[in-house]
Amino acid sequence: MIDRDGTTGRANYVKLWVFAQVIRTFGMAGTNLLRAVGLFDAPEPPHEVVVIPSTKGDRTITINLYRNKAALELTGGPTAVHLNWHGSGWIMPLHGQNGSFIRSIVQSEELSQYPLTILDCSYALSPEHPCPADAEDARDAYEYVLANKDKYDISKLTLSGFSAGGTLALGLSVTLAAELKAASNSEDSFEHPIKALATFYPLVTWLGEQPTIDAPPNPWKTPGRETPEFVKNVIAASHFFAPSVSSKISVEDDKERKMALVSQPRISPACARDEDFPPHLMIYTAEYDHLHVRTEELRERLERAGKSRIYGKRVIGVGHGWDLETKPGWSGYEERTEAYNAVIRLIRDVCSGGNS
Repeated sequence: MIDRDGTTGRANYVKLWVFAQVIRTFGMAGTNLLRAVGLFDAPEPPHEVVVIPSTKGDRTITINLYRNKAALELTGGPTAVHLNWHGSGWIMPLHGQNGSFIRSIVQSEELSQYPLTILDCSYALSPEHPCPADAEDARDAYEYVLANKDKYDISKLTLSGFSAGGTLALGLSVTLAAELKAASNSEDSFEHPIKALATFYPLVTWLGEQPTIDAPPNPWKTPGRETPEFVKNVIAASHFFAPSVSSKISVEDDKERKMALVSQPRISPACARDEDFPPHLMIYTAEYDHLHVRTEELRERLERAGKSRIYGKRVIGVGHGWDLETKPGWSGYEERTEAYNAVIRLIRDVCSGGNS
């Protein structure tokens, strides 16, 4: 019904747009129902909302700002800053879904003496704004922080991301490193602008066939879900749709366009050089998530290279997005607490100067 290679022409676009709307309608209805009955994380109301324009297109980026107690009590000067990007499958409007994660950081006693601002950032969704619009929006959020050094201490800058948002965080970090090294013509004195990064169940490469995995023995008792094949096809075709609906590009030229795009480290972070990843990198994957295969390969590669300190693990007995669903006594709940606390310690060490 959906051809992953059907990424040009108005007819293909309309078909993808309709299917994306259907997926969004049912997906958001399910999400809101699960939130209403307490089986899905509730959003955390932000202290402030900032809307900035995209520098690459006719769209805006919404940033929810959260401040811990130390930041709220601060009378002057910049705070440490943490940027987060939510999951979306590149098509779902799920900005604000990481409520428990944000609450754990904002309320953390370990960070009580370190003024910290969290920027939870939205980004462009497909097929309305296909790739690389999402990566461009992530870069704009970063540039917003740089432009407000009176508010944000960029020497204490950390990132996190979930699913598609994890891909964005990784892609941004390696792209920044490569650009800065190229501009300075030296790697000896290079200091990575991202001091630490935590990523949860990201897609690390679009190259090659995506692996398949066995389904969990009890799917409805397993926190997290594996994306149906039909939805995967809608995501892939939407995300890599041609930049112009009316473009007359040939099939072969379109394949070359997409190959050039997915080979970029900002889109497929596994294409980056080992030395371009942040010095402290936390990776959490899920056993019943096909994305864990390539991500664990990247983890092993980076551990062998020894350029970054690697943290995190593959969580057993859970699927994609498990941390949004798990509850006390369920599979993955202790691991979620462990993971969120590990991110807090990562931020704490950056704030205190302990990460070097």
